[in-house]
Amino acid sequence: MICKQIDSKLLTDMLANGHRNLMINADTVDDLNVFPVPDGDTGTNMCMTLAGAVSACPEEAMPVGEMMAKVSRGALLSARGNSGVILSQFIRGIALGTAGKEYLTSADFAVALSSGVSSAYDSVIRPVEGTMLTVMREGSEFFTAHLGDSEDICVLFSSLINAMKESLARTPELLPVLKEAGVIDSGGAGLICIFEGMEMALKGEMLNDESGKSLSGSSFVSVKSTGSFGPDSELEYGYCTEFILQLQNKKTDISSFSIEPIIDYLKTVGNSIVAVTDGDLVKVHVHTFVPEEVMAYARKFGEFVTIKIENMSVQHSETAAKQSSQKAESSEPPKKFAIVAVASGEGTISYFKEIGADIVIDGGQTNNPSAEDFIAAFRSLNAEHIVVLPDNSNIVLTAVQAAELYDGADVRVIKTKSVAEGYSALSMMDLSSDTVEELIEGMSAYLSDVTTGYVTTATRDTSMNGVTVRKGDYIGLDNERIICAENNKLSAAMSLLKGIDDIEDKQVLTVFSGCDVTLEELSVLKAWLRENLPYLENGFIDGGQNVYSFIFSIE
Repeated sequence: MICKQIDSKLLTDMLANGHRNLMINADTVDDLNVFPVPDGDTGTNMCMTLAGAVSACPEEAMPVGEMMAKVSRGALLSARGNSGVILSQFIRGIALGTAGKEYLTSADFAVALSSGVSSAYDSVIRPVEGTMLTVMREGSEFFTAHLGDSEDICVLFSSLINAMKESLARTPELLPVLKEAGVIDSGGAGLICIFEGMEMALKGEMLNDESGKSLSGSSFVSVKSTGSFGPDSELEYGYCTEFILQLQNKKTDISSFSIEPIIDYLKTVGNSIVAVTDGDLVKVHVHTFVPEEVMAYARKFGEFVTIKIENMSVQHSETAAKQSSQKAESSEPPKKFAIVAVASGEGTISYFKEIGADIVIDGGQTNNPSAEDFIAAFRSLNAEHIVVLPDNSNIVLTAVQAAELYDGADVRVIKTKSVAEGYSALSMMDLSSDTVEELIEGMSAYLSDVTTGYVTTATRDTSMNGVTVRKGDYIGLDNERIICAENNKLSAAMSLLKGIDDIEDKQVLTVFSGCDVTLEELSVLKAWLRENLPYLENGFIDGGQNVYSFIFSIE
């Protein structure tokens, strides 16, 4: 049967199927990270962004243009990381291109794709070819050029995916860093996963889990809860985390699987726990401050069918904001300046609050906050001007997008790309400044002089910058350049510090130690610094962050 048009019901199925296919392949997309560090989260960020889009799909039939306006809003609010923001802007452009449309013909779809590409390119200050942008653009150009090949959208869609795959295969030739690392672009790979899932829906092939059960989760209705959640359970702020897990034979013995280890683990990181099984499926609900750790633990046993993570602080913040607003109207004027920073690790978060941040959003590598997380933080503040300090280059676009979406205050983003830069900006903050421009100028004054060093473990073998890296090595990075690979974290830290080009011109070293660093290791590092870099004034902060054993702020 020839498909000549796409209505809102079919488009909803296509988006849901695209999201499902991306979820299935998220690990593979994550592993395409250029640098062999455990922060590859492109697939995860795109999944969570697209989840927001899918959740915004209306249940009732409506014109495609109206539907896509809702989908675009959902994607914008859920956008995480650079790849997620670019995807959300691609969806936004598609929504603009479908405005006023009852349904989409192949010609309409071509216009929508072209609009999506323009919006995605516009979202990036300096677009780089060899990325997901290239795959979007070349795919769109191919689809437009071949509209006359067939009346069947399914046929055109299949050809589109082949063209996108060819474009993806060329990305290493366009971007040398991909060629050196021996990988294709991760964002482009994620995009193709989405389109492949959409194509399956076009053909009537809706993805289900391996046992053939519906993805709706209705199979859990008759299962009795074995978790600890009850009517008197105490709810605390954090993330309401829910998922359905398909157990995998390659990861666990399904026939002898027990839910108890998962429940025992959940008790250590959260409350309001419901964990139940139904055959080879597991349903989990937990309130936790560390959903990323819950996800990582669960994946030891299988793969996700559905995931839902909601920031419970949002509702609390909205209530608090209303109360603050009412109080401000009666007695308290808004403060002139407020600071929202992003950091990871309990120690770093606490320290940032001590030195002047009003709100610190828990985020960073592998745990990128969404635009909605930023907006919730903005709403909770009674201030004329809000200054935002990201801690990761992958968060900057999300922060900027959130600032554009929020109209309750003047929000400015200082494009800090590490904890070290955020720390420098906070330490130079002068809240007595007359204007927000003066405040930002002072906070940004020395950012160009900040060098950030990282020590983490390699997730795969590679060779970059003349350094041979084996999976499991501790590697030292100077911003985004691999300096060394060693067999233990202290050796990597020492080699990294010695290998930084202008270390002799620096004066101050601040060490943020990760959750895996022992007191004995800190003692050894301090002694080494006294002997080898005595001219550096140094300080140590128990950051408690994951992923990075050490983060060095060198000024």
